Amino acid sequence: RARSHPRRWAAPRRSPDPTWTRTRTLPLSDPESGGERPSAEDEIARVLRYQNNYYKVLGLDPRTCTAAQIKRAYYKLARVIHPDKCRHPKATEAMGVVTSAHSTLTNSTLRAAYDMYASQTDVDKAGADSFHQWESKGGSQMAHLPPWLVHCLAHPILGPITMFFIWLLLLTAALVFLALFLCYMVVHMIFWFLCCFGCGGHCWPRYGEGARIHAKRQERFMRMLHDYEAEAMMAKAKGEPMPDPNVFFHNWNIAHPEVDEDGEVPFASAAHGRNQYGSMS
Repeated sequence: RARSHPRRWAAPRRSPDPTWTRTRTLPLSDPESGGERPSAEDEIARVLRYQNNYYKVLGLDPRTCTAAQIKRAYYKLARVIHPDKCRHPKATEAMGVVTSAHSTLTNSTLRAAYDMYASQTDVDKAGADSFHQWESKGGSQMAHLPPWLVHCLAHPILGPITMFFIWLLLLTAALVFLALFLCYMVVHMIFWFLCCFGCGGHCWPRYGEGARIHAKRQERFMRMLHDYEAEAMMAKAKGEPMPDPNVFFHNWNIAHPEVDEDGEVPFASAAHGRNQYGSMS
């Protein structure tokens, strides 16, 4: 039978070019290795060796790496040393380091804090404090600083200069506070001596006779306020307008003049016809 459509002839397959090689992204490797594809054991040993240097753990440049590159390096390394795919006895420990590096560097605040930690600590030195130990010793407080200040403190040149000015500012504030405190104490003691040798403490509401007079006047004032509240509640219950405070206080002072310990009206109030609130008695 004749075909209903013309026969389609496939193009001949071209022979592969022996000079062409397919590029392949290799897993992360130690820079000291000769470029060969590292095994899972080598990667675990490298991760545990640089466990405090998160950038070396992920094989990234700290100055140019982005969040996407950090994530890609994390998954590439996890495919090699994850405990589900690697039976090495230290695979779980190494994977914990890689996960910590990923979670820290992908967070902008934690990454800035880590950069400051790396600028203050020799992260490649054996026995150096880890990032978490540095945080527990007070480094976590750096995460609450403004981002620009964190970056300045993490900079190798601007960091010491910024710390110098911060300490200078704190020292200046402490000296100003100390000077104000000394001025307050000097003025306080001057007035105290003048009061003690002048009026015997009657004008000083904190010590001696002045304190007793002040407490007595405070008690009298609170009684006046209590009576006003009772009068206001009574007027509200009867449906009458609220009493005028000025009129009530004036009448209350007339009905309850200020008296001294002997039960007599003080000389000043009797002479001027006024009580302590300025009302005519």
